[in-house]
Amino acid sequence: MARHTSVVGTLGHNARLTAMAVGLAALTVVATTVSAPGAKPPPPSAPPSSSTTTTTTPPPLTQPGGSVKWAPAGRQVRGHPLLYVGTSGAASMAWMPPKLLRAAVFPGTIEPGPWPVTAGEVDPADRPYLVAAFNAGFDPPDFKGTITAFGHAFRDPAPGVASFVAFADGGFTVGMWGRDINPSPNVVAIRQNLSMLVDAGAPTPEAGSPGAWGASVAGVATMRSAIGVDIHGGLVWAGGRLSPADLAAALVASGAVRGMQLDINPDWVNFNLYQPGPDGVVHGSPVYGASGPDRYLSPNSRDFIAVLIQGTAIPGGPEKVGLPPINAEVRLP
Repeated sequence: MARHTSVVGTLGHNARLTAMAVGLAALTVVATTVSAPGAKPPPPSAPPSSSTTTTTTPPPLTQPGGSVKWAPAGRQVRGHPLLYVGTSGAASMAWMPPKLLRAAVFPGTIEPGPWPVTAGEVDPADRPYLVAAFNAGFDPPDFKGTITAFGHAFRDPAPGVASFVAFADGGFTVGMWGRDINPSPNVVAIRQNLSMLVDAGAPTPEAGSPGAWGASVAGVATMRSAIGVDIHGGLVWAGGRLSPADLAAALVASGAVRGMQLDINPDWVNFNLYQPGPDGVVHGSPVYGASGPDRYLSPNSRDFIAVLIQGTAIPGGPEKVGLPPINAEVRLP
């Protein structure tokens, strides 16, 4: 049963994620200097001026790395892609930038169990900001640890277990609970599953033991999925008919420094991207796996992870994105 947990804080009104649209603002810094009364005149090499304007150019936004040949896909923010796709061997890959996006764990209508808030789909009010969604991890009987979302939790977090974590400030990460991530009011979502598949930028020894990664319906190389984070905090997804070792190698090829396996087998592995259509409504497009075009926009029995636009500021000029109504929050990365 789901219950309230002190590990997380609620995500706002009615304990529902309000995905922040991107309020885009110029990052130029203007400093004005006015001469004080009675001040000595400056030397000839620096003639006096009533004001000086300095423009500071921010560093470029994070880009995907590794040996994968990436290509942008789906929606953009002022020319900045929010999703890249590629391949590594037999693995389909996706990369999502930090700072521009935030993530959420959504409980299913059946698994992990009854939830105090609407479950199984992205709320219609949040769909204008939806970028991608994909399967989460194993059924509750098949893993240790928690599924935590919207101020409630199914079981307590288990130490030593690989964990996808989303934070109230918009950040997200993958790591070992109790080592890389600890209980904090800033933690708003947790999805745990098995042990680490990639750690310190390399496959873990367990990656070479197929029996440690769930019951396959198609031998060692079955449909598998995984997520990880690179050194810059970018989120990487990988999926394909792969062994655990090949799945780990695909994450490493993408530049991931830590990674975890999600669900396996053909019925459960999927990745969708989303963007507004000509009708002004956000629709999904399957990128990989057992997924209809609008999966996660209608009730889904199992929990999943969604990635949405968050409030931020990037170079350019004032502009808003998303479909109305817009609930925009501007903050510097």
